[in-house]
Amino acid sequence: MENLLEIKNLKVDFFVNKKLVPVIDGVSFCINKDEVLVLAGESGSGKTLSALSITKILPHNAIITSGSIKFSGSDLLVMDEKQLVDIRGREIAYIFQEPTSYLNPVFTIGDQITEVIMLHQNKNKESAIEEAKELLSLVKIKEPKRVLFDYPHQLSGGMNQRVFLAMALACRPRLLIADEPTTALDVTIEAQILQLLLELKKTMGFSLLFITHNLSIAKRIANRICIMHKGKIVEEGSVEKIFDAPEHFHTRELINAYEKIGKL
Repeated sequence: MENLLEIKNLKVDFFVNKKLVPVIDGVSFCINKDEVLVLAGESGSGKTLSALSITKILPHNAIITSGSIKFSGSDLLVMDEKQLVDIRGREIAYIFQEPTSYLNPVFTIGDQITEVIMLHQNKNKESAIEEAKELLSLVKIKEPKRVLFDYPHQLSGGMNQRVFLAMALACRPRLLIADEPTTALDVTIEAQILQLLLELKKTMGFSLLFITHNLSIAKRIANRICIMHKGKIVEEGSVEKIFDAPEHFHTRELINAYEKIGKL
């Protein structure tokens, strides 16, 4: 398989009290075209920071000290901000855990989706509105024309996550990074969003980097799984290898924890 994304020896430090504190310590992994890679681990293990490093949308006190991040053969870490702006959204898109934290409460859903379309695709307002309706239909929102005039607070958590997904897919990215997108949802809506992601991946052909602490989700959707612990990738393999023959003690701990509460 051909690598779409390849991260090698990524190290990220935080500048705290005039000192550099290592947070990500030599992370390496790749994502193939049309693949679902799950980055799994406990909160604080470095999953999200690794994902944010890909397009350099890091906290102000975070510093990438070494490594390379190649996307379609080009090293993102040597790109300037103007080049990265063209990559973000258009080639690599994100969805996060709390969509209402990223959707602007004072603008309608239509305003926010059309802004993305007009920014990256150079379309006029009328064309952008038509595409926004198509995107809302794509993520299985009923009455998309009406929802365009709604505000985020008028929609449920699951509906807002679908809107956020529509915005992320507006430019047909080649890589979608989903950071705990179902954690705040109930199990029924979670299952619907996961199924929708897999369906859209199949029809649109993007690769998916899915971040979660929930190994039951990893087991359901992954082609491969990377286990993170204390800023490092401690194990990587197929779903079968990770669950049937885990090698690292932390992988075994995570599996045992979820087996005990009946989630696997």
